[in-house]
Amino acid sequence: MAKNKPKLPAQFAAGERDEVPFAVMIGSDELRAGFVTVKEQKWEFVDGKKVKVQSTDQGEKIKRDELIQWIKSTRTYQEWNTGKLI
Repeated sequence: MAKNKPKLPAQFAAGERDEVPFAVMIGSDELRAGFVTVKEQKWEFVDGKKVKVQSTDQGEKIKRDELIQWIKSTRTYQEWNTGKLI
């Protein structure tokens, strides 16, 4: 979000509203260790409406310098990049 100190719930709400496929979280401990936590956000059609798939997945810890390659290797990215479901 384009704010100096956005609140976490507001960030997640904006991501869900805009159907952002990945949430990348960086805590102070992760920052020092060179990691980020990435959570894939998914949507599906239910009764003709697009709804977010609820997940208990807390995300995956990824080395910061491997983040782009990791995202590009996901099915979510590949579906988005081709514009169709795989």
